[in-house]
Amino acid sequence: MIDVMLLVLFMIGLGGILVCVGVFLIPIGGAPAAMSTATGVATGCEMITMGAGVTGLFLAAAFYTKSLMFVIITAGVSSALMLAITMLFTNLIVIFGKGVPPAFATKERDPITGDPIKPYVTPGTVGHGVPTAPYLGGVLGSFLAGAGGALAFTAMYRFSSGATLAEFVGVLPQPAPQVAAMALSVITAVGLYLINANIAAYSIRGVIESWLDPKFSKLPRVIAACFSASILFGVLILLVSIGGVG
Repeated sequence: MIDVMLLVLFMIGLGGILVCVGVFLIPIGGAPAAMSTATGVATGCEMITMGAGVTGLFLAAAFYTKSLMFVIITAGVSSALMLAITMLFTNLIVIFGKGVPPAFATKERDPITGDPIKPYVTPGTVGHGVPTAPYLGGVLGSFLAGAGGALAFTAMYRFSSGATLAEFVGVLPQPAPQVAAMALSVITAVGLYLINANIAAYSIRGVIESWLDPKFSKLPRVIAACFSASILFGVLILLVSIGGVG
């Protein structure tokens, strides 16, 4: 029993780290992006993380009996697809609606394409839209965030439904989902998104250009904070599970 609980705590902590890294990789422009004065999606850390994360969570819940790796990958891919479409429409609005090209002021050239990009930044702004490098960073970040939430969801569900240690990573032979365990697992994943997105938001402070941003250097310290908070959150959820579901 103790071994299984430690495994669940580790999986929740690892899920928190994945969500934290994902938030730092997603290009977020906040209110300035809505006015095309900053790169990224015009929303906040919590909103975009929840949007991408819940998309992956639907897949994790649909494939809850599959192997752990299958659940994590499908959830990550669905989250990445959701954000890729969001950033694509962001660029379509910026290019065809406002008549400005995606650009950022952090680098002279796009590290991915090598094209000069800083000259296209509108004077008085630090960029607009989602250029190639932040775009690919956002796809990777949403994949990690979706995978992290799916990891926490799967760990809590299998613990709450009485799965064996071997069933944590393998196929779960269960003809129908246990409603109480499913509800608690969804709460775990959603809570993990909100906690870690808020912690990351304090360092991001509204705007980040994915891995190109100087704020990305704060990631190691924020990872430590997110891991600690996720473990504490995991302990509380496990106590609820033992007392109410198990």
